Amino acid sequence: MPISSPAEKRANHFIELAAADGRLLTHMQLQKLVYLAHSLALALHDRRLVANNFYAWRHGPVAPHLYEQLKGTGAQPVHHLLPEAMPAFDLDPQAQEVVKQTYEAYGRFDGWELRNITHLPGSPWSLTSEREAYGLIPDDLTRSY
Repeated sequence: MPISSPAEKRANHFIELAAADGRLLTHMQLQKLVYLAHSLALALHDRRLVANNFYAWRHGPVAPHLYEQLKGTGAQPVHHLLPEAMPAFDLDPQAQEVVKQTYEAYGRFDGWELRNITHLPGSPWSLTSEREAYGLIPDDLTRSY
């Protein structure tokens, strides 16, 4: 099974899927979509989709390195691929399918709606943030959820 990729590569895939629909995504949407895809890969295939870890930040799961790449966009849509991860087309077929399924299920939601989904009681974010603000969200917790 291929090694997981940086969160930026997965974000680029979501940016490309949205562009094909004539849409743009915000930083918050990208963080949450990448996390949800990572969660789906853990649950369905018992594999990490993203090499980066996710942390229980105030507004939901965040991959800090992806945050650093996108923090300058604020709440505005992201108009470009992330240069450190270009291109996104080299995802293996299983990873492509997970990202596509995640986009089809959640891509229509805005950032705040995605935030609310990740904040549901009993979610990995809520359980982690109850223990430790900004704490690491364990993959085992995400997989079982």
